[in-house]
Amino acid sequence: MRKILLVLLIGFLMLFGFVFYVAHKIISNTDISIIVNDTEDQYLVNASYSREQSRRILSYIDAQLSKSKQFRHSRMDGDIELDDHTKLYIKARPGHLIIKVNKNDNDSPSVERIKELTEGIKDRLTSNN
Repeated sequence: MRKILLVLLIGFLMLFGFVFYVAHKIISNTDISIIVNDTEDQYLVNASYSREQSRRILSYIDAQLSKSKQFRHSRMDGDIELDDHTKLYIKARPGHLIIKVNKNDNDSPSVERIKELTEGIKDRLTSNN
């Protein structure tokens, strides 16, 4: 009888642990923060998301901005000049992204291109695809 109770208790604890783990994963994957600050001189995007989405976001940035696949690295920190002479600062690490564009150093189409990129990032972070 004791063995049966012990087996049931261990089974219950394992089930409880599994349910807790799944609930934690669901909650942690929905913690998304996207802050956009658009001033006269600068356009800034600061995004936080689950680490699992990092590769997907950086691959999207690559597809939109570069032919050289330079954004697929999970860690970046520096100024970048694109083929169309758009200058921007990118800091990326798993689960976090900062993009800064100085409007005085870039023309309007370049800034608009980065704004469209930001909208695409928002779409990818908030969708399940």
